[in-house]
Amino acid sequence: MATSPFPPPPGTRVDGSAGVRRGRRLLATRQFGPGEVIGTFRNPLLALPVERGMRTTCNHCLRVAGDPAVTQLRACTGCKFVVYCSVACQRASWAAVHKHECKVFTRMASRTGKDWLPTPVRAVMQVMLLLKAGNAAATASFGDGGSLEGNVDAFKRDAEVWNDLKLQSMAAVVYGGILESEEMLERAERVICKIQTNAFNWLDADTGRAGVFLDPALAMVNHSCVPNAFIGFNGRTATLRTQQGIEPGDEIEISYIDYTLPRATRQEELRLYHFQCQCSRCKDELNVYQICAESPAIPLNTFSLQPDLQKLRLPPIEGPGMSSAEIDTIYKAWKAAAIPESQDPIQLAQARWKLCKPLADAKMWAVEPLPSTLLQLVNYYQDGHPKALALSCFLATECEPYKLVAPFMPWRIKGVMMIAKLLSGTAQITASGELAHACSHKGLIEILSKSDQVSMCEAMLRLVVHYAPLGESDDWEVLSEATTMLDDIESLEGRQNQSALLRAWAKYPQDPEGGAFFHSVVLKPVNELAALAIEIVDAELGNGKSLVRR
Repeated sequence: MATSPFPPPPGTRVDGSAGVRRGRRLLATRQFGPGEVIGTFRNPLLALPVERGMRTTCNHCLRVAGDPAVTQLRACTGCKFVVYCSVACQRASWAAVHKHECKVFTRMASRTGKDWLPTPVRAVMQVMLLLKAGNAAATASFGDGGSLEGNVDAFKRDAEVWNDLKLQSMAAVVYGGILESEEMLERAERVICKIQTNAFNWLDADTGRAGVFLDPALAMVNHSCVPNAFIGFNGRTATLRTQQGIEPGDEIEISYIDYTLPRATRQEELRLYHFQCQCSRCKDELNVYQICAESPAIPLNTFSLQPDLQKLRLPPIEGPGMSSAEIDTIYKAWKAAAIPESQDPIQLAQARWKLCKPLADAKMWAVEPLPSTLLQLVNYYQDGHPKALALSCFLATECEPYKLVAPFMPWRIKGVMMIAKLLSGTAQITASGELAHACSHKGLIEILSKSDQVSMCEAMLRLVVHYAPLGESDDWEVLSEATTMLDDIESLEGRQNQSALLRAWAKYPQDPEGGAFFHSVVLKPVNELAALAIEIVDAELGNGKSLVRR
């Protein structure tokens, strides 16, 4: 039997058959611990930036202009269409695919004046050109009898979607100069269905990186709204990691969507994958609290901003809570809420907060869209504003640990990093005596005035430095920034004792002295700030008042 150009990662195997329920799937053949790397995928069949990034993103490694590793982006000397950050990337891209598309771009520019292609069209064109050239990897995945599922018949049943796919397929073969027969067009249609079914569209809002990534081995991982693994993207590399422990024989599952959204929204977003999710979250209509209560990842939170494990198992929801149908209705109205661009954007915040009030009254803080509403307010306030700090502390203690139970999940790490940055700002204005001028809330002023904000910031950074390599990678920008900030704090004179206690806590959270210091100096004021969050929002938005930044 021929060796697959895209074998499954060591410690796993592919099981099942295409065309049946669940199709093929990836199973563990050994034990994996929480946060452990299952597989790293460095040689995808497709990896290209979105069209708006073709001139600002290296078309091989996918690093963007402004990245510390990118000194200059140079255009391809042939087509001038695409750019690269180095000669090595240009040569690698040429060998992989660009030698086939370069002359296409040159011809297209001379005949039409067009200097870009929509991402789906370019992706299909690349595959079609590789197939025409006899590329073995492309043939094994996209050729007749290839490994990737396409769901062509299912796509055809959705007339609107199918018409879009047909137009994109036609554009790919026309621009590629390979519309040689009706069969070639039909082949392109099968290709785009396979890309739609198996590729990942990824976006890093922090760096501006965005693109399409397809590795046939990674495509074997099925979906669940209660996943035990997740994927992180770093340029041309995808990393599959565990969210919790995985035993031999367990199916490895990721979520293709934001699995913390309400049920109706999740089902709609899964529509183009052509299956009905039957996980416990969907089948039993469970909310984030019910899923969290049974999560095997709860004990990991001993080292986090929510170390009360009993609270994670028994959240303080008022009464029976709200039904899945009620939450779906709120979220649908929240998404539909809109105002003309010419009006005050705070009107949107007020409208959305009003919609979220039933969730707030039930103390279902972690149920969307309430966390997203609070995050929008954090982004509204100026950097370093005490009110943004209170809201961020609330999100990190009362929302994110229930939505994303494992403390090394990237979104939770970013939330802790946000608190560190805000504390850096509030510490400065507190030390300068400007706190009362920057904030009119007496409760916030009192808490911040008596708190050791530098130690609080250091604790946040130690959490980030500890968990970032598990959630992303050793070269994640968030980790680099946190390390720099931590070095700055450790260099401050007169902080040797505080830093020693926090190091002891970070090494062993149950350390008697280090743990006591964390709980009294860090966690206590974090919880006090968090306790003011809903009062702040309700006072400013609940009565239709304009939001003030003081």
